[in-house]
This record gives sequence, C-alpha cells and structure tokens, in this order.
Amino acid sequence: MLKAILGFLFGTDTNIFNKNGRVEHDLGKKKWEDWNNRLKKNPNYDFKKHKGLERDKKTPTSTRA
Repeated sequence: MLKAILGFLFGTDTNIFNKNGRVEHDLGKKKWEDWNNRLKKNPNYDFKKHKGLERDKKTPTSTRA
C-alpha cells in the first residue's frame, strides 16, 4: 500500500536506459527494423523527390509589386 502511494506521489523508476546510459525503448527488433527501413520503402519520405523543392515557374516568388 505504501509503495503504491509513493509511486503515485513521486512516480516510478524508468526502465528506458540501456547499459550505456542511453535511452533505448524496448519495442522489439521487428518494429525497429521497420522504423529504420521506412525511408527506403515509402517514397513519401524521400526528400530528394519532395514536391516542395519544385516551384511552379508561373508563380512569382514574391507577391510584392
């Protein structure tokens, strides 16, 4: 009971640090591989082909006269 009250008031110990002291969430190997491969699989993440880099030649860059 006391442990539950202390946990509520002061929080609980985090278990997100690896042995080197860096933050590492335990989400499983498959989920991390999917996260790292998202750039290769999805063309929406490809910054080289991003539509924001292409400007419409007809639209001026400034609206001031």
